[in-house]
Amino acid sequence: MDAVKEALREGRPVALFPDGEGVVLVAEVGRDVRVFRFGEGRRFPSLAAEFPAMDWWERALWERGYTPEGHPDPKPLRRHDLPYAFREFKELHEVPVGPVHAGIIEPGHFRFSVLGERIVNLEIRLGYQHRGLLALLPGKGPEAALLLVERAGSEPLAHALAFAQAWEEALGRKAPPRAQALRRAALELERAFGHLGHLAGLFTDIGYAYGATQVGRIRALLQGELDRLTGHRYGRNFLRVGGVWREGRPDLSALALYREELARLLPRLLKHPQVLDRMRYVGVVRRVEAEALGFVGPTARASGVARDLRQDDPAYLSFQPVVRQGGDVLARAQVYAEETLQALDYALHFLTHLPEGPLAQDLPPGDGEAMARVEAGRGEVFWFVRVAGGEVALAEGVDPSFKNWRALELAVRGEGLPDFPLCNKSFDLSYAGNDL
Repeated sequence: MDAVKEALREGRPVALFPDGEGVVLVAEVGRDVRVFRFGEGRRFPSLAAEFPAMDWWERALWERGYTPEGHPDPKPLRRHDLPYAFREFKELHEVPVGPVHAGIIEPGHFRFSVLGERIVNLEIRLGYQHRGLLALLPGKGPEAALLLVERAGSEPLAHALAFAQAWEEALGRKAPPRAQALRRAALELERAFGHLGHLAGLFTDIGYAYGATQVGRIRALLQGELDRLTGHRYGRNFLRVGGVWREGRPDLSALALYREELARLLPRLLKHPQVLDRMRYVGVVRRVEAEALGFVGPTARASGVARDLRQDDPAYLSFQPVVRQGGDVLARAQVYAEETLQALDYALHFLTHLPEGPLAQDLPPGDGEAMARVEAGRGEVFWFVRVAGGEVALAEGVDPSFKNWRALELAVRGEGLPDFPLCNKSFDLSYAGNDL
């Protein structure tokens, strides 16, 4: 276990999943990926006490019938048929919220321990969206599996892309260059579309109706371009293992105009006194916390962690991650804004430099296994797939929200209870992606 501890000390966990009677840990150290297999008889030594980032991973395995020996506080993450004890603070008042919320919001339970209106502790209880998705995948062919994978979280294109790339890698194949460019263009439109949704939600939460309306208007127009490219407003049924199904015709001149308008609009909106007053210094997540708990995506980059998987993709010419140091709600909003412009730049680049060639190649049935990661709007999406005879033998996926939910617990400590919705919106975490 010394090598495992060294990897976690120098890097962060990417995935931890069961494989037979043991477990597989995937860790990122620098830009390298290291894979470790350990444990036997469905038992493995717990690392959660020394590495807090491992806590939720080990609890997720514990409720699947594996025993992390020595875990300080094993309790379920997704299953509600197992006993669960909330942490108690006898001198404090408890405020339970959810799982049913007002409006169209996914279900989740938040247990606040407060002193007056100040939040001392937040404990998050999820699992209400658990669909057993991973258990449905074995035995499925590529098309049936992708239909499920696209519904794993809130970013269908990113999940489908990571899964398709893992399948292709397992069989030693790659999608044709034209398909790869179209995939990346769609992924960037999904990122821009999602980030503008985060910003519109933040402006709504602080009562800044003008900002919410302007951002929401352009977001809706971008969604129309995503529909033109992929044939679906959310990009579903566009990717296939081996390439893409279709090639639509988005309006490139309109995309350039939206990008130009956003470049003028977003900096002005984020400097509005109402925005600065409500978002600055609120919901801070420090860099040391982000690194210790293995946060990813804009959540980590807004806290000073300069990591984006697109750094490793040579197709993203001159790529530089957008990083802020503040770690507060404003820093996350600034990352969303700059990454939106960056995403539109790359989408336009990919769509105007499409290589000639087919949209897909048919892959023969085969055997193999591989993993792939994709930088989605919310952060790193991971899929591992083992293929046997052209069908899924084992598949494991991780949505970025699974890695980032604990950032919300940290961000609200010391804040007023009324600031919780704003902090929550600044991460815009996926309940379904966590629950799978």
